[in-house]
This record gives sequence, C-alpha cells and structure tokens, in this order.
Amino acid sequence: MAHPLNQLTIKGFKSIQHLEDFRLTNLNALIGGNRAGKSNFIDFFRMR
Repeated sequence: MAHPLNQLTIKGFKSIQHLEDFRLTNLNALIGGNRAGKSNFIDFFRMR
C-alpha cells in the first residue's frame, strides 16, 4: 500500500517558481485570482 503524500516542494514547474514544504491534508482548496497558477498546480499531479 502506498504512503499518503503529506507535503511537497515544487521548483520551476510552469508558473510555479518555488513552492516549499506545502502541506497537504484530506481536503485542500485552491483559491486565487486569474493567472495565479491554480491550474498549473493541478497539472503537476497529472505529470507522467
């Protein structure tokens, strides 16, 4: 069984230049204005 992802760091992915020790919980909401990088954050999890 896989371990859950509790936190992550993203550097240099699309518009996300630096995101360090972002804590993930059972429920997370992404809130921000247009072009804030919300879709890019979701796209990070779609990478293969």
